[in-house]
Amino acid sequence: MIAILKNRRGPFYLITTFFAIIFFAVFASSLAILFSLFLIAVLILYPVLLDWFSRLYGQEDIADEVHYAKTKDGWNIALHRHIPPIPNPELAPVIVVHGIATNKYVIDLDKRHSLPYYLKLRGYEVFAVSLRGAGSSYHESRGGYEDFTFDDLVKYDVPAIVSKVLSLTESKRATWIGHSMGAMIFYSYLGIASKAEKEKISCFVSLGGPGNLNHLGLSLIGLLSRFPRARKVLDLKFGASMLAPLAGEIYTPIDQILYNPRATRPRTVKKVMKNAIENISEGLIEQFMSWIETKRMSSLNGFYDYIDLQKEITVPSLFIAGANDAIATPDTVRFVYERAGAKVKKFQVISREEGASDDYGHGCLILAERAEDDVFPKVESFLREFGTSKKLGWFFKLKRKFRKKIGVS
Repeated sequence: MIAILKNRRGPFYLITTFFAIIFFAVFASSLAILFSLFLIAVLILYPVLLDWFSRLYGQEDIADEVHYAKTKDGWNIALHRHIPPIPNPELAPVIVVHGIATNKYVIDLDKRHSLPYYLKLRGYEVFAVSLRGAGSSYHESRGGYEDFTFDDLVKYDVPAIVSKVLSLTESKRATWIGHSMGAMIFYSYLGIASKAEKEKISCFVSLGGPGNLNHLGLSLIGLLSRFPRARKVLDLKFGASMLAPLAGEIYTPIDQILYNPRATRPRTVKKVMKNAIENISEGLIEQFMSWIETKRMSSLNGFYDYIDLQKEITVPSLFIAGANDAIATPDTVRFVYERAGAKVKKFQVISREEGASDDYGHGCLILAERAEDDVFPKVESFLREFGTSKKLGWFFKLKRKFRKKIGVS
């Protein structure tokens, strides 16, 4: 006890420490108050600021045409079509699909940040999709409806999209590229699809599509399941648009989950916040939260175990994960890769260790400044080998292998 008292400083240091703590507490509180007042001011002035935000961070659609795929339950799914300047008839049309809480702009933002545009310039006809409830997609009823589930996306959206693309292009087969949930719904679709439906798919690419959600239980996303009222009052689309000028400037825990700021520029994040964020259907988020809490991924009617059905992924498949991805960790992407029953399947991690410019986060796989160098060529190489419009016989496969060996595309 005497030793402890000897190590303590005198009264002067105790007093200065006390006042230092008070000062920092007041300073921190003042910053919080000022920030809150700033947000309130932005909210009040939002109608005036909207035009300014749109001019600064708004984005025009870079696709050439827009078509709609009609689902059996009344949705019209927007398909933004990219027509290649020099089309290659040997290549199957490509469908690129976004993830949860976003629309087509997250995968097709601008010419610098667009996998569809990148593929278009290389001879592919590409369709950037906005799933139901997102982007330009709409329901036929006067009020539409917003309460849909993951099951609805699998049962209605995917087959309608594939059918419409094949009809528009007069192709026998199509390629599907999904980011995040855009890959997850295709895992499930391939699990329940018939042999004839699978034959319409040339190959499949998953960009950060997790095979399960078990790891999200303690994350910020997982914590939402414990605050159901908060989920119902939050307007993600409005909030993201309002905060667009601040996006990428203040690095928060949420940013850490969504992307790596070293790989994705603040201005790109601002444009995504202004153009690509959507509200989440109550049914969809309830189903996701149930999966997180129970560590099971089943349909609402209990007929399908989506994890068990991953073994039915039998088309040539490429699985890409970001080394710094907190939503679709490399382990969760590898999980579905290992379960997939495809004879041809590949797994790659985008990281410094593997030669990339940085360790990629979730959004970085499609929005990073170097994605054109680190990710897109890997996708295009896989598509060029397996994403053909017709099923190739042994002679043509041998011919393609020879041409590839001698360096002829």
